[in-house]
Amino acid sequence: MIRHAIPPTRFFSQTPNDLIRHPRLNGTAVRLLQWALSLPEGSRETLQSIGEKMPEGRIALRRARQQLEAEGYVHTRRTQSRETGRWTTRVLVSNVPLRDPAEIEAAFAAPGGSILTAGAPSVRAVGASPKRENKEVENTSHPEPPADESLVARAAAALQRLGRREARLALGVAEAARLAPLAARWLAHGASELELRTALSSGLPHTVHSPAGFVARRLRDKLPAPRPARDPAAPAAPLPECPGCGDPLPPGRTGPCPPCAGAVPAAPSGGPRGAALVRAGIVRQRPGAKARASADID
Repeated sequence: MIRHAIPPTRFFSQTPNDLIRHPRLNGTAVRLLQWALSLPEGSRETLQSIGEKMPEGRIALRRARQQLEAEGYVHTRRTQSRETGRWTTRVLVSNVPLRDPAEIEAAFAAPGGSILTAGAPSVRAVGASPKRENKEVENTSHPEPPADESLVARAAAALQRLGRREARLALGVAEAARLAPLAARWLAHGASELELRTALSSGLPHTVHSPAGFVARRLRDKLPAPRPARDPAAPAAPLPECPGCGDPLPPGRTGPCPPCAGAVPAAPSGGPRGAALVRAGIVRQRPGAKARASADID
């Protein structure tokens, strides 16, 4: 046998000989796996998108994937997001067969690695069961989103306006819609939009690499406790009154008003002017003031 191999200096992948010489994997399966392993970290490719670039055809690629799954080179996990309830499929590809469940879970949990997504997450309501699962068992592991759609709409609009005041927290329309149920819980607990914006934008780091992830974390961690709902039909609390003349006082103030307490400033030389003249006129119009003035004259 004549063998002529020139080792590449860049853009190459290392493949175990056991995989190339595997007795139960056909050529399509080996090439599909090698293609997936050669992708850089963070690639958006999926096994389906890779197969569309290969000339073998759908049936051959389906059989190839079945062989890889049967031999332990490809594993699939289906997870549900705690924030939105959407289901996402993750595909793990490995250059060595994984059989032990603990090794498989460790590979999924390890940072980096060749874990491919399987397309966009499917839109599924929280608690809904995927196909071929027991639908008699109710899924209550995640809370339902707020039933009031108006709160969700207000929350989405507030999150979109967040980027106008703080560029480091600029969110896209899809990101704001995905995080709106979390923000709506703040509004349902009685928080105002100003309180929501302040909690999200205060004390930011110098650089926010993932605005959506940062906002989602703060929405979960800083969620305030529910406040007692105020009856809009209930009458407002009465304002405090001056014990001397009975006039209302500013909220939070007690005791007599300044005129009754003798806190009216003396008029400057040359007679009262400006605000002092106005205050003096108001005092003279009070009934008690007139009575005191008559007593002084007598």
